Amino acid sequence: RTALQAAAEKGNIELVQVLLAAGADVDAPAANTAGVTSLQAAALGGYVRVATILLNAGANTNGNRALKDGRTALEGAAEHGRMDMVQLLLNAGAELHGNGYMQYERALQLASGNGHNAVKRLIET
Repeated sequence: RTALQAAAEKGNIELVQVLLAAGADVDAPAANTAGVTSLQAAALGGYVRVATILLNAGANTNGNRALKDGRTALEGAAEHGRMDMVQLLLNAGAELHGNGYMQYERALQLASGNGHNAVKRLIET
């Protein structure tokens, strides 16, 4: 994984800012079959400030999930019941229809399957 992915996974705002200023690739793909993009890492961890910084740097809200047990940023946030993160991603353009239709369905399933009914309702609206 990249240094930016690791910093995002830990919620390290200062390091994320330093790495982006130094030219780190905000959309570097998952490093292996079970990895995550920087935005996916922030979403899974519930680090809204880090996600906001990454989005402001141009992170793709609809980045591909890892091949094995991967989650898009929206799916990961929904699975873990992170309402504020789901709202941020939806506001930033996370796809719910078209190419993102399966992301929408999977996000609903992950939210409801983990008892996060308020998140499910947010995604449905």
